[in-house]
Amino acid sequence: MKKLLKEPFFHFIAIGILLFILYGWVNDKTDSKDTIIINDFDVSSIISKWEMQWKRPPTEKELENSIQLNIKQEVFYQEALKMNFDHNDEIIKRRLSQKMQFLSNDIAAMIEPTDKELKEYYKEHADKYLNPTSYSLYQITFSPDKRKDNYKDALETLKQFPNATFEEMKNWGDKLPFNYYFEAINANELGLQLGSKFSEELNKVVIKKWSGPVKSGFGYHLVYVVEKIAPTLPDFELIKSNIIRDYEYDYQIEINETIYQEFKKNYTIELDIKSEDIDPSFVKYLQEEINK
Repeated sequence: MKKLLKEPFFHFIAIGILLFILYGWVNDKTDSKDTIIINDFDVSSIISKWEMQWKRPPTEKELENSIQLNIKQEVFYQEALKMNFDHNDEIIKRRLSQKMQFLSNDIAAMIEPTDKELKEYYKEHADKYLNPTSYSLYQITFSPDKRKDNYKDALETLKQFPNATFEEMKNWGDKLPFNYYFEAINANELGLQLGSKFSEELNKVVIKKWSGPVKSGFGYHLVYVVEKIAPTLPDFELIKSNIIRDYEYDYQIEINETIYQEFKKNYTIELDIKSEDIDPSFVKYLQEEINK
């Protein structure tokens, strides 16, 4: 959040918050619940929605019916507000909260990050973009479907033939529908074929030595890692589109949180929880967290 307070960004946020306040003030002053106006924007919106649903423009009669339906919806909406039907309605609360967040998202979308900002973000979040560890390895599998105790068999094989050649060791495993040798396969791809647990355990084995047993969804494996290539960071330009997407997403979250915290200052929030099922110390802690 410290980044948000830097110039000129903080000024932009302040302007955004003022726009929110002005938006609410203008609506309070100009909207009349007894007057329903269908303008060009409304008609355009109705036509766009129709075209999205039916893949063609509406006929005059269809447009007339859609406008009539829109007016009917607005009448019911205004009458529902007069009757206070929106009060404590969870669905309405959620929907209006989403609309407020959409407005803050629009503010975030108005700013395009510079290459300098993107590179700083890339540097700060380098772990997110690392290519996974890559392996070249041999493996043999001891399947529980073909053995009474596949773990014991794998362990005894390793003890008896710790220095076996690749061809010799190949004869001791069970035939299954995947490779005996994997070349330059990354940990993610290996996880898809043999399970994430196998990929994780593989990170612990000794290189250039038969090791195991390593568990997978197919049983237990003895493995010989020929080469292990540590995670590498791809070139900025190659993944720039991904960085922009992630930057904008995180940026949007920060904007939303900043605006929320500013709005929150206008409210006093108190917890009145007296249920015996809830620890009073938890209520106290939660109250302190809410008021931070």
